[in-house]
Amino acid sequence: MACEPYTVAPALMATSDTASRADLLLYRRGGRIADELDRAAADGWLVYDFRGSNPAFSRLLGSPGQLKSTRRAFLYIPIDGDPRLLIHHVDAGNLGRLGLTVRPYGGRDELVTELSQLLHGARRVLMEYSPGNAIPYVSRVDGGTLELVRSLGVEVATSADVLAAVVAAWDSADIASHQRAAEGLDRCKDGLFSAMQSRLGMGVEWNEVEAQQHLVRLMQEHGLESDHPPIVAVNRHAGDPHYAPNAELALPIKSGDLVLTDLWAREIDRPDGGVGAYADITWVATAADPVPGDHLRIWETVRSARDAAVAFIEERVGNSEPVQGGEVDRVARGVIEKAGYGKAFTHRTGHSIGWLGAHGDGVNIDDFETHDTRLLRPGAAFSIEPGIYLSSFGVRSEINVVITPGNQVRVTTRQQTDLVRLVSAT
Repeated sequence: MACEPYTVAPALMATSDTASRADLLLYRRGGRIADELDRAAADGWLVYDFRGSNPAFSRLLGSPGQLKSTRRAFLYIPIDGDPRLLIHHVDAGNLGRLGLTVRPYGGRDELVTELSQLLHGARRVLMEYSPGNAIPYVSRVDGGTLELVRSLGVEVATSADVLAAVVAAWDSADIASHQRAAEGLDRCKDGLFSAMQSRLGMGVEWNEVEAQQHLVRLMQEHGLESDHPPIVAVNRHAGDPHYAPNAELALPIKSGDLVLTDLWAREIDRPDGGVGAYADITWVATAADPVPGDHLRIWETVRSARDAAVAFIEERVGNSEPVQGGEVDRVARGVIEKAGYGKAFTHRTGHSIGWLGAHGDGVNIDDFETHDTRLLRPGAAFSIEPGIYLSSFGVRSEINVVITPGNQVRVTTRQQTDLVRLVSAT
């Protein structure tokens, strides 16, 4: 593809478009960034991107998932002074309109020289790197780029905490968008179960894929969009945490079955023009009467684990005590282990929720797949979704929780209290 013409000053470009600068997250949360840098004893935050490899880059520059470099790009935010961009000449026309000071480069040798100048005086910087790849959502910088920065005599530390506190953190408008999506998903879930009840009552066979497509249509009607179709899983397929319905494997939904549905989405048209914030829920229903004892027992165990996790967060935050994502995971996992199903809980208790997908880059509720020691602070948005998965069926209950800007714990989705009954009790 041919490059569009561009015009660049010989060494340094600077713009003074204060209106566009005010729109950038890196300025709106500048004080928070400075606090995080001070806490980490870092001289700056170096955000590296190559063709959209690092979501933090576009998020900080105000266009989540849309603003991408076509060549290697560095956004440097020093603890003192103005943020600066080091970008290739061919990207200077687009990225140079953001109101930041831009250092354009051409070849590789010039890139190294300009990067050295960009980091002049810095001894320690934060980058999207996780020691030992402990938190994969943080590890966005390749090993070669880390080597390059370190070769300039600069120590690299992880940006895990600043990512969670700045990039992944939701403000009040984000929470409102998420809440609208959650309410829409709840109506779609109710519509799905209502349709299942009707078909079971009339003796009309419906399989997982047909139910999934019905749910997709409901989501579209409610103004929701998703990065992946929802899940409808019956019996043994519900025992597979990430089963994806397909025509060849689809099971029918019959009397006596257990049905799990997992759906996630964001609003398509956010009223303020921003990017919609996702919501993500999982509910379980039964078409059995009476409900089998093992189904009921495992449902109650999962529900207890979910509620114990929320109560733990509420107690810690209410007492102004720090709480790590991994700690919450251990609380939920402890309930399931005590009930004798520890080996059947095969994933973390919850994940950060974002804009580009249901999974974000903030704190995960995880001390199983990873060891997430990051703190749940204002702006954190995450799921709580313990599950037990057996060969014949599985149960998961998923709710969403946010820590508001005022440091209040808010459960933003309905909490399922009992298995949804798809057939009338006799």
